[in-house]
Amino acid sequence: MNYYRYTKKTIITGVLLLCIALVLGACSSRTSTTSATESQQTNTESSQSATRTIDTAKGKVTIPTHPKRIVSTYYHGTLIALGLTPVGANKEWWMGSPFLKEQEQSISDIGTPTSLEKVVELNPDLIVINDFDVEKYEEYSKIAPTIYVPYSSYHNPKEEIQLFGTLLNREKEAKAWLDRYDQTAEQAREQIKHIVKPGQTAALINVRSKKIAVLGENYGRGGYAIYDALQLKPLDIVQKEVIDNDAQIKDISLEVLPEYANADYIFICFNNDAEQVDKSSILDNPLWKSLPAVKKGQVYMLPYDTYAYYDPESIIGQIGLIKDMLIDKNKS
Repeated sequence: MNYYRYTKKTIITGVLLLCIALVLGACSSRTSTTSATESQQTNTESSQSATRTIDTAKGKVTIPTHPKRIVSTYYHGTLIALGLTPVGANKEWWMGSPFLKEQEQSISDIGTPTSLEKVVELNPDLIVINDFDVEKYEEYSKIAPTIYVPYSSYHNPKEEIQLFGTLLNREKEAKAWLDRYDQTAEQAREQIKHIVKPGQTAALINVRSKKIAVLGENYGRGGYAIYDALQLKPLDIVQKEVIDNDAQIKDISLEVLPEYANADYIFICFNNDAEQVDKSSILDNPLWKSLPAVKKGQVYMLPYDTYAYYDPESIIGQIGLIKDMLIDKNKS
């Protein structure tokens, strides 16, 4: 046997076998990588299209795990605080907060009262409503899964955002807002501690067309910022008759104003429907001028278009504005 020829043949055979092995290995690797990629894509698509079944005031409702097109007839500010900007909301009644201008630019108006046709046009994958629209619940449910959240489901903004965090699988976002609220409130209290002393009282008055009302902490008009965040104390009569019974608003006559506004600080908000005659009938009245806060110059006007809003982001904004009011008026 020719040894050289045998050796050369053996080498060639070995190289061929090695090449075949490398080709087969590469094919196997590509197949494995492709399978892994396809599996990952399948899992991602499955996750994006997944649904959750939640308990609501209308029973169990199956909703998207990650809704993309929410229409909210109410609560759109709460959704924004959770990082979920709706595609549609009620512009005339609930939108317009100066603290949500940027976020609201992309939201379509669904009309007042809500237009079902406009809701359909927005092709929602989830609808959120409150007591104002509960009569149309069945109609909304035919368009998309609908969550009905009545006012009675929560007692304050903290409970509200925690509730929505649970309903919409946004617990982390809800906690982040709560932490931000606490930090904002604590910093504001620190900045006004040389002005507002522990135990000092505040009265929150709301004037709408020909009516005077005293408010609690959960009726907007800056109440939550005043009583919860900045921790001014409500008068005992307000605590008992307005806050403890969860009414949050009590209409009063001008004659009894001294009973409900005998506080160290007065915050007053005139609704847009309050005419100048309504304002003058209070501010020029001797009873008003006799109040301790009026005599001391500790009365603060709260513009309706800024303080009527009661969503989480607006409340945080109101804390800063009221804190600044107190500081500016009490500069030495």
